[in-house]
Amino acid sequence: MPGEGRESAPAEYGPYLARFRQRVQDGLVYPLAARRRGLSGAVELDVLIDPGGRVQRVEIASSSSHALLDEAAVDTVRQMTPLPLPATLPARPLRVRLPLLFELR
Repeated sequence: MPGEGRESAPAEYGPYLARFRQRVQDGLVYPLAARRRGLSGAVELDVLIDPGGRVQRVEIASSSSHALLDEAAVDTVRQMTPLPLPATLPARPLRVRLPLLFELR
């Protein structure tokens, strides 16, 4: 996030973050208008997750060069249901860089 050092979460958060990333990728909707135009690309988002698993902030770190895809990525993350941190992990906010791929198949 602008002006903030990019934190990487400690290793013990790895399995949680892998689940979070998978949920986002699974929920990602390829915009029909982008499909019709043959648009593809990768977007990187900076996401702030609170200890309750709610997304507090989403910002585009690296654009796909297509506003339709960038907006779809941001919307997907914003609309996610919370994924609370497991009780075995220290409760703390997490900052994560989230790469998302829009690929025509």
